[in-house]
Order: sequence, then structure tokens, then C-alpha cells
Amino acid sequence: MWRHRTPLDRLKTAEAGKRPARRPLLLRVAHRLGRWAPLMAVVRYRPLLHRAGLIGRLRPEEVFGLKVLLGSGATVAFLPLFARGSLSGVAVLAAALAGFFLPDIWLRVQIAARRRQAARTLPDFVDLLAATVSAGLSMDAAIDRIVRRFPGPLAEEFRRYLWEVQLGQSRSNALFALADRIGSDDLRLLAMALTQADLFGLPVANVLRAQAEDLRDRRFQRARERARRAPMLMLPAIALCFCPVMMLLLFTPLVLRLRAAGLLRVFGF
Repeated sequence: MWRHRTPLDRLKTAEAGKRPARRPLLLRVAHRLGRWAPLMAVVRYRPLLHRAGLIGRLRPEEVFGLKVLLGSGATVAFLPLFARGSLSGVAVLAAALAGFFLPDIWLRVQIAARRRQAARTLPDFVDLLAATVSAGLSMDAAIDRIVRRFPGPLAEEFRRYLWEVQLGQSRSNALFALADRIGSDDLRLLAMALTQADLFGLPVANVLRAQAEDLRDRRFQRARERARRAPMLMLPAIALCFCPVMMLLLFTPLVLRLRAAGLLRVFGF
């Protein structure tokens, strides 16, 4: 049950001070170690957990506890090899640092994967939102109807947007907070356009259609830019893998024939 809850449900649980009854042993140990986490670490990891969609599943103190646990565990695991002389002190230090920074790398990977998934589904989400608003629903009602049938991190973040609006936060601030959590420039532009439409009384459906077209155009332009960079990215692989093989295929028969003819004895071969 705890695994399949959305980040919004986990956020509500975290805000209410309730924790799931069963938690993995590693997280329980990390929670105990995280009690001594400095305030700067807590302030740093809280927005990262929001962006990764892990709020309510992990606490900032637990992330710090995982760092300490993995770093000390790697040190303890490699100390016997260091005592036998199989490893140097630099290798043990490198293992400890790798274990300490592994949760940071994992968080960055989760944030990047969540951002990519949201960017892929954003144009379709905006299209559905424009069609639903054109049918006569308000924007919040349309969002509420779409997120029930639209899986993924984008729908989860819009669920949280609706919850924040229900708590009394302005729609503009909730939209920009959503864009900051995802870390997407396209969402920031969408939030700005919707804020201006609400401010000047523009038809929201027309604004959403225009934003959906702009999103697809920007995605197409980014794909073309990546396609232009592809040959440059292929050059190192060609130089390291393809060229040596071609040199061997071209010059090995020639060298063997010259050696058989005795022409290479002059050079000592």
C-alpha cells in the first residue's frame, strides 16, 4: 500500500506527521543517524526531494543518514584489504567518498528522469487541458478531471497544485512552484502565460492551444539540435574503435607480404 501512493498523498502524510508503520531497515538506521544532521543539509535536501517526487517517502535527515551509513560502510568493508596491504589508503578514501556521495548521485538521477518524463507528456497534457477548458470547464476543474486519467509525475505535480490552491495559495504562485519542482523552462513559460491570461482576462483555451503548439515546436527544435550534434559525438567512437580496426585490415596483409618477400629485414623485422 505504501509503495503505490502518489507523492501528493505522501506529502499529506508527511505534513500530518504520520509515517508508514513498516519501513526498510536501511531507512530506519538512516533515520537514527540523521537526527544529528546539520541544518544546512536539511535545507539543501528538502527541495531536492520535492523535485524527485520522494517527499513523504524520504526525509532530508534520512538522506544525510544514508550518506553517513554508506560512507562508513564502504570504509569498514575495505579496511581489512587495507590492513593486508591489498589496497592503498587512497583507494579506501575513494571508496568512502563514493559511498558518501552515492545518495546525491541517485537523487540527481531521479530528478533528471522525472524531468524528462514530464517534458515528454507536457504537450499532450496541455492539449487535453485546452480541449477540456473549451468544453466549458474551469481550468482547475479541467486539471482535476485530467489528472485522474493521466499517469506520471506531471499529473502528480498538478494534483499537488490543486491541493495548494485549495489550501489558499494563489494560482500563480502554485503554478510557478510546480515549475520550480519539475525544473522545466517549458512549465515556467506555461505558468507565465496562464498568469497573464488570468490577469488580462484572455481566453484560457486559446492560450493553452498556443502553448501546446509552442511546446511541440520547441521540442522539435531541441531534437534537431541533438541530431546536429550527433556526428560530433560519434567522432571519438570512430577514432578509437573504427579507425584502428581499418588500419589493421589494410596494412596487415601488406606487412605480411613484405616480410615474406624479405623486404623488412633491412628494418630488423
